[in-house]
Amino acid sequence: MTSQRPEIQRVLVQLRSWIRRYVLVEGIAAVIALACLLFWLTFGLDVVYFWFSQLELPKWFRVASLIGMVTVIVGVALTWIGVRFFRKLDPSSLALALERKFPELNDRLITAVQMAERPGSGVQNSMVQRTTDEAVEKLSALELTRTLNPVPLKRMLVAAGVLLASVLGLGLANAQGMERWYNAYVLGRDNYWEPFRKNRLAIHVLAGPREQVRNFDEHGVYKHPRGEDLQIQATVPDQTQPPERVRLQYVGFSATGPRRGQLTMSRMGDSEFRHTFSRISNDQQLWFRGGDYVNRTPYRIQVVDPPRVDAISLKCDYPSYTGMDSLEDRDVRVVGMQVALPMETKFDLQATSNKTLLQVRVRTPNFEVAMGFSDDGKTPLPVKLTRLDVETSTSQTFTLNETSEAFFDATRKQFRVPLTITDKATEQLAGLSAESRFPLPVVADETIQIILFDEDQIESPSPSTLTVNGIVDQSPVVSTRRTGIGTVVTRIATIPIEGKITDDYGVAKAWFSYRTQDDLTEKRLPLAKQPGGQKEFRLEQAPGQFVERFNLIPLKLEDGQILTLNVSAEDGDDQNGPHVSLGEMFTFQIVSQDDLLAKMFEREVALRTRFEQVRGEVQELRKSFDGINEQVSQYEKATEKTADSQQVLLGYIDRALHQLRKNHTETRSIELAFRDLREELVNNRIDTAELLERIERRVIEPMSLINNADFNDVDRQMGALRLATERQSGMEAVSQETTASIDLLLQHIDAILAEMRDRGTINDLIQGLQDIIKREKQLLDQIEEKRIEDSFFGPS
Repeated sequence: MTSQRPEIQRVLVQLRSWIRRYVLVEGIAAVIALACLLFWLTFGLDVVYFWFSQLELPKWFRVASLIGMVTVIVGVALTWIGVRFFRKLDPSSLALALERKFPELNDRLITAVQMAERPGSGVQNSMVQRTTDEAVEKLSALELTRTLNPVPLKRMLVAAGVLLASVLGLGLANAQGMERWYNAYVLGRDNYWEPFRKNRLAIHVLAGPREQVRNFDEHGVYKHPRGEDLQIQATVPDQTQPPERVRLQYVGFSATGPRRGQLTMSRMGDSEFRHTFSRISNDQQLWFRGGDYVNRTPYRIQVVDPPRVDAISLKCDYPSYTGMDSLEDRDVRVVGMQVALPMETKFDLQATSNKTLLQVRVRTPNFEVAMGFSDDGKTPLPVKLTRLDVETSTSQTFTLNETSEAFFDATRKQFRVPLTITDKATEQLAGLSAESRFPLPVVADETIQIILFDEDQIESPSPSTLTVNGIVDQSPVVSTRRTGIGTVVTRIATIPIEGKITDDYGVAKAWFSYRTQDDLTEKRLPLAKQPGGQKEFRLEQAPGQFVERFNLIPLKLEDGQILTLNVSAEDGDDQNGPHVSLGEMFTFQIVSQDDLLAKMFEREVALRTRFEQVRGEVQELRKSFDGINEQVSQYEKATEKTADSQQVLLGYIDRALHQLRKNHTETRSIELAFRDLREELVNNRIDTAELLERIERRVIEPMSLINNADFNDVDRQMGALRLATERQSGMEAVSQETTASIDLLLQHIDAILAEMRDRGTINDLIQGLQDIIKREKQLLDQIEEKRIEDSFFGPS
């Protein structure tokens, strides 16, 4: 074994160094070229993507690209530098490389290298030595620099240099582009294109009829009331170039699946675009494109139920005089849009909402109350009172010394507003100020509007309305009439008045009001029984006597005077009253007892004349029945009964029945008139036991008997005759019975008339005596006047 010649060893070491430098430089150039190439690829991809979509590349794609670039660069570095640079280069491999490059070595170098590491015999060693010498000689004559091919390295360096120069040039010429790439792929920012956009849009929602500007939340969500129009506004910020048009793409989600569409928003001036979706009922996703602007994530419209008033009730404090205190523990539930309350009622308007509320506004034509909480629902706001002037269209707002928390329950779904309905509302409303306190006055029959604002920042699409009708306490209604007395009375009479007094909430007191023509001053006399707050009070002198009597004796009236009398009543309204009502005015003339008896006799004579007329008509009816009886007999005996004959007979019976009932009605009227005469006798205190007995026993009671019995018997008999005629059997017997009933009726009428005529004879005598007395008085008055005249104007 011989050691390697220094000359060979030096060549191999130099070759190994050249190879490693070559690999290192080439690997670095390859990595630089690859990195620059990947930069341009990702840079161009981002620009192209933005050109078509106006959007940043998705973050996941940029992260994947960065990971891919790092992986490729590291892989190339390991492959082109690490693996090649650190590969083991032994002398045999290096010698073999030189043998291949320089064929003239003719395997001498590889033989010298390999045999130097092996032991051998003397002959072998000498041969190796000679071969080694020849190899050294050949090596000294070779140009070893030609061992490595510089062309690939130069190409790689040129490529790397060009690519690196282009990247550096981009950094110098377009530093913002380089920064954008860095922000996109290295920092991973989502809005890396934002500083480079030429166009920008601010997206808002115009809510409600007042077009209040509402922003999307930090998640790009806006909650919209179901069924209402959605108006979208896109505005161009200041110092930003407005796009020519704005395209709106949307996706609606319904039960049948998503519905896609796109449209161009309407331009409103230079820097505003709008579009209105009608009656939105499903969730929406929106994308806006204007110039190079587009939203990276969709704006989302979340459809929710708007706030509404589900129930309204009133907790009332009624005026005490109404007697409704027992009802105050029961809330008045409002059904519909109207409720009626007595005037001067204080009440809490209690409302329940379907959602948690932030603010509530209660508005009337004269004021508005606003109460609620901050947007986070944690801080109660002061109560604001705004006085509205309809005539001048002005308003004035005050901050009341009240906290909103006191008017909401813990869930903030229920609230209350203390109000009062009063006749003095106009005056009280004029004095509203920061010192005002609840309850606030409400004008009767005016509409109250309730506007809700919920935790989703949604206002009621339309206000809930409630009209509180004021029940004005009406004056009592006095319904009276005189009974058992006429308009002409004696000075010792008692005047019975019957009737009732009604009032909405109760009659406090009632009295007689009277005056005479000599003294027109109204005088009062309390009723014997007072109403005591009854809503319906019936005049009642004593239990079971449903009249009030006005006694004339204490008045000491004179004949010829005129008395005016009525019943008056007063209610218990201690707020806007009391209210006084007058009943019917009754006028009475005071006359002597004789004059009154004479007038009553004239009425009795008139009644007797009417009764005589009734008797005559009944007598005519009796005569007509003779003819009816004859026709009935002939009809019943006829062998052939025709329908015409039957109809003629039925017609006679119907006319007779009609006449009977007319006479019956007239007789009842006459009976009632005689009862009134009797009552007038008693109430004027001109009655005697004999007089009352005669009129009661001999006129009224017999007349009541014929009204309740005789007339009804004849009516039934005629009905039976008609039925028998229709059946064509038993007619003659029934006809005879009817005739007998009429005869009995006539007998009773004649008896009553006989008594009336007997009373007439007596009354005639009384009337004659009264006429003689009256003429005698008139003659004495004339003689006295003549005597006085002769005393003053006779001969001296």
